[in-house]
Amino acid sequence: MESTIHQFIQLPLTELQTEAFRLRKLHFGNELAFSIPGTVVYRDTTHCFQKDRFAAVSITGTRCALHCEHCKGKLLNSMIPANDPETFFHTIEHLRSRGALGILISGGANREGEVPLEQFIPSIKEIKKKNPPFKMIVHTGLIQREVAKGLKEAGVDQILIDVIGDEDTIREVYHLDKKVKDYEETLWMLKEMGHRLAPHIIIGHHFGEIRGEWKALEIVTRVGVETIVLVVLKPLVGRNSFRTPTPDETSKISAIARILNPITPIRMGCIRPAHPSKAGMEKGAIDSGLNTIAYPLQRTIEYAKEIGFETKFIEMCCSLI
Repeated sequence: MESTIHQFIQLPLTELQTEAFRLRKLHFGNELAFSIPGTVVYRDTTHCFQKDRFAAVSITGTRCALHCEHCKGKLLNSMIPANDPETFFHTIEHLRSRGALGILISGGANREGEVPLEQFIPSIKEIKKKNPPFKMIVHTGLIQREVAKGLKEAGVDQILIDVIGDEDTIREVYHLDKKVKDYEETLWMLKEMGHRLAPHIIIGHHFGEIRGEWKALEIVTRVGVETIVLVVLKPLVGRNSFRTPTPDETSKISAIARILNPITPIRMGCIRPAHPSKAGMEKGAIDSGLNTIAYPLQRTIEYAKEIGFETKFIEMCCSLI
């Protein structure tokens, strides 16, 4: 697998995109989805979308023990805090009563890289039992077997996990004493348990460099998952210390991901820089055969229609579409 990826990396982007686009059309046809979960206010020229149709909830509030170099816990500020099981339960019931279709459960990690989910499992189970169609997906970080088992028994719909393919990145960006194999072993454990998996690969994870992405892609391809989500580094602090990945870099990873996973839905997730190159990244994602783009620019929507796609908007986390 590693040698195969290396061979693809050497090929011109246009050649890769031609094959990726062919595979995408062969297996998925002409439909392209745009994901608008409502975690931020978003409008296009023809649609109006409801806030928090698919809300993000932090079970640790703004607390995170890792203070990763690109975030320092700032991402948690954009989530709805629910720091204890009772608050969590009432928060979800309130969101549901206002029309939410589901939630992303996330939070800050502890020193082992785990989101402390265990005490929330009974509340998750109760909510799912009362409202089976209500979607509950969980961003776990690394996770212990017993917690994973509890989430499976509670009926969560999907597990999201960032897969890091470089040990310098794990140490220098995440401040974790872990190995790449810990992420692969976690994916295998979750898969064997029967969880539906939506691993995230962060392009530019190492201060904007392309470093561990190929190994991460190799891992998720080998494991075999329900969907792959690609996001692009968007530093929330210390921006001067980070470069921005180029559209060609994001497009090459997208195209090779499609070629290696011809029948797996691949998404461009919510996170990417608000940068002049954002339009190029989104166009490149379409040309590289991705199925879904979250929060697209208007020009991206227009481009998709111009080249013959039937577009649709879905107020749901992209990983579930």
